[in-house]
Amino acid sequence: MVYKPNYLINVERSRDLVNARKWGIYVISTAIGLGLFISEIQRIRKLPFELINFGYMALFFMTVFLIFSWIWSTQKEFDLLLKWSDPERYEPPSGIKETLIILSLAILLVALLFASRNPLWYSSIFSVYSIFNLYGLRRLDKELSEVFAKSKNRARADIDNVCFAEKAKLYIKVVENIEFYFMKRPHVRRLVLVLICSVAALGLSICWAISKATILGFEAYILFLVTLIISEFTISRWRSIRDAELRPVIAELNELIRTSNEDINARLQKP
Repeated sequence: MVYKPNYLINVERSRDLVNARKWGIYVISTAIGLGLFISEIQRIRKLPFELINFGYMALFFMTVFLIFSWIWSTQKEFDLLLKWSDPERYEPPSGIKETLIILSLAILLVALLFASRNPLWYSSIFSVYSIFNLYGLRRLDKELSEVFAKSKNRARADIDNVCFAEKAKLYIKVVENIEFYFMKRPHVRRLVLVLICSVAALGLSICWAISKATILGFEAYILFLVTLIISEFTISRWRSIRDAELRPVIAELNELIRTSNEDINARLQKP
């Protein structure tokens, strides 16, 4: 069969992208491992009973969740793309820009943990993080549009072959499902809305820094909390729908592969 998923994972440049992501995780793990998390917990326990401190505590734990969500989701989505894509005449990017984007996002996520104690610092760093996220997504979309188109082209070459037609159609169906999640879901719009909210929170934080009015700092924290909760819930819902739709197709494909292998083994065992 022409179409061979799992091929990209063996390409050297694909491994470079995976390694760049791992370096980002190492940056995060090292920072947390050095005692940041423990020191912040100790600091939270000593905080006085004030409204703004409740906002800080909630946002700190939300940022911890955001970091682990980033680690888990990027790993799952890298694996998904590398496992099911097999684009023809395609070379994955492996430039300094891709590495810097991934490392910058990791560093900014760690910086958010430090900055969560101050609304102005947090909103400033989060706005930069949102801009990097948008830039990275734009570059990703450009690459993925090529990956999906060329993967489907390669699989279509097998449709004319009676032996592989059914399998090829299922591969195309899997790719189209993944493509819908990455290319048709409004990821850019979601990130633009997050950026707009972070800029609004930055405005509140500047007013808080100038006036020292506790309520303004608390409002900035609440705006970030609501924004992050809605954003993470939305993308989690998209992932859940993607995985639910992929599951029966992959199950059918696995059953077809198993049956094909059994038929081949049976023929080989005949005298």
